[in-house]
Amino acid sequence: MPPPIESRVTPTTHIQQAEFGEAGVLLAITYSIREGRRDEFFELMGELKPLLTVIGGMDCTIYEDRSRPSYFMEVFRFKDEGEFTAFDDKFHKDRKIAAVYALLDDIVEAEKSDFKIFERRL
Repeated sequence: MPPPIESRVTPTTHIQQAEFGEAGVLLAITYSIREGRRDEFFELMGELKPLLTVIGGMDCTIYEDRSRPSYFMEVFRFKDEGEFTAFDDKFHKDRKIAAVYALLDDIVEAEKSDFKIFERRL
């Protein structure tokens, strides 16, 4: 069983969450943050969240692994494959998002980070 994760919510960010049963595609991105760079990570994620919301990433939450400090998971939930594909297409074309992710590359340990796409089967 994976270690439990804890939600980190910023006081300025509130998005109405859909019921989990409605999600058909889940995108999970994990980040292992370099020592002493947590504050930078949260600043960049704060800048990134509104950009992602504009292109369809409205159901997005960041969790921190309780057993591994500075290890985070960003989880996006999409209604179906079409909604995910539309988001993914816009994501890869957006220059502002690319610029923020380029800054994230400097504070993230890439070899300990990953992304996965899950599809609902039941």
